[in-house]
This record gives sequence, structure tokens and C-alpha cells, in this order.
Amino acid sequence: MDTGVLIKVMVKLFSLMLLGFAVNKAGILDNHSNQKLSALIVNVTMPLLIISSVLKADSENRFSVLLLIAAGVGMYVLFIVFAKALVRILRLPKGDRRAYECMMVFANSALMGYPVVQSALGDEAVFYTSMIHFAYNIFIYTFGINSFRPKTSEKEKFSLRKIINPGFVLCILALVIYISGIRSDGIVYETIYMAGNVTSPLSMIVLGSILALYPIKQSLTDLRCYGFSLIRLIVIPVITFAICRILNISNYYTSIITITNAMPVGSMVLMLAAQYNSESKELISRNILVTTLLANITIPLLGMILF
Repeated sequence: MDTGVLIKVMVKLFSLMLLGFAVNKAGILDNHSNQKLSALIVNVTMPLLIISSVLKADSENRFSVLLLIAAGVGMYVLFIVFAKALVRILRLPKGDRRAYECMMVFANSALMGYPVVQSALGDEAVFYTSMIHFAYNIFIYTFGINSFRPKTSEKEKFSLRKIINPGFVLCILALVIYISGIRSDGIVYETIYMAGNVTSPLSMIVLGSILALYPIKQSLTDLRCYGFSLIRLIVIPVITFAICRILNISNYYTSIITITNAMPVGSMVLMLAAQYNSESKELISRNILVTTLLANITIPLLGMILF
């Protein structure tokens, strides 16, 4: 992976984030529009981007993608084990431990991860990224919900309806297309690609607009956020890279996994905390802001050191 390309990618994406921040402060975007645009990205444009990458993907070793899905499930299990062990080793406050666990497990592999991977590694890498992180939806609606649901509340049963959404269905469709060997480069592909290709710029603008709603001063002056950022943005991707090297995984897949695991805290963590009125909402919002800003520096830095 060309580090120079990665640096240029992060500069462009950060510029789009600043644009989103500015348009929010100008009143053009607000919390309501952020939610609607995020839903559009997650449920429509991003899955279409994945499908367009499938329609041009290499058809050889099609069933190896199932190994990526299985590896992704194993990866998230290891994330959970690592997070639970680390919060105890660091003796973090018991009331904040579950929030820190979720912030370590669930990165922003969608709104920020996909644009970075697409720009740095090409369109086809988007599909492989989606398969590696296929388990994200499963664990966010099981482990994530259980982390924030009050202990005194009635036990909530696992429901497929929470996982199955338009974006999830389209990702399943992408998997079916890939395995079946369907390929296209005509008007159907061009239309899907055109719609999906707005994902990268739009997601970064929306991300910048979302950050404009977070407490900037309180976040930037909270030294604990920088300590956690070291773990989320440096320790986790370095461990990921080391494991990939030990397992002799190809440079291509190592790059995808390492980059996506180097992403900042995912906004879904804050959404779940808000849904269950967790006292950790402010803690999570501060760490989302700081890790997102620092990721624009740490991702190119990791690219220079590791690749």
C-alpha cells in the first residue's frame, strides 16, 4: 500500500469532514438531517457501493469469501475478550467499563472505514471489507445492547428484526451475487456505481456535521480521551497487523483489516447508550470526537510504519 496515497486520501477526507462541520455550523445541516442522511448512506448508497464492487470483482475463489465472514466473527469475539480483559487490567471505573468495552469493539468501519479503504485500495476492497465486518451487525445488536441495557430491566430477547434492515439485505444480495458469479459492466453496473459512489464524500460530510454537535472544548481537554485513543487507534491496529503477519495473511487482506481496525469509535455506540439513557453518553461522545480527529493523523502514521 502506497503511504503517500493514504496520506492524500486522509487529507481529502478530513477536508470533507471540515466542510460538513462548517455547513452544520451554518445551519444547513442539523441533527435531524444528519440522521436522515446517515440512514440513506447505511441503508442505500453504501450497500450499492458494495454491490457495484461485486459486479466487477474477480470471480476466482468465490467461496473463499465465506472464510472472510468466519474470520470476521472470530475477530469480533477476540475484540470482546480483549476489551473485557483490558478494562480490568487498567482498573477503569466499574460504571464506565461497558462503555469502554463497546468503544474498543465497535469502530467506525462504515462511515469512515469504507471511504478510506475504497480510496486507498480500490473499489473491490469495499466488498471484502463488508464481508470481514459482516459480524458487526450481529454483535452490535447483541453484545452492544446487553452492555447498555439496565440490569433491572426485563430481559430482552434476541430478535432477527433488529439485524435485518435494508442495508443488511443488500449486503446479503451482494454476497449472493459474488458467489453466483454474476458480473456486469453495462448500464446496470454504471447506475449502481454512480449511486454507490456518493458514499465516500457524503459520509465524510455527514460525519463532520455530526462532530459539530459534540462538546468540542470538553472533549479536547479531557486527557483520558487521549489515553483511550492510544488504545483504539494504535494498540488495536498494531495487534491486528501482528496477528495477520503471524497467520501469514496476504498483504492485501492485512491492509484491509488493519486499516478498518484503526478507525475511531463508531457512532452506533453512542446511539445505543442514548437509547438506554446510559450515564456514559458524555464519555462516549468525547471519545468519538477525539478519536475521529486523531485518526486523520494516526492512520497515515500506521501506513508509514507498518506497510
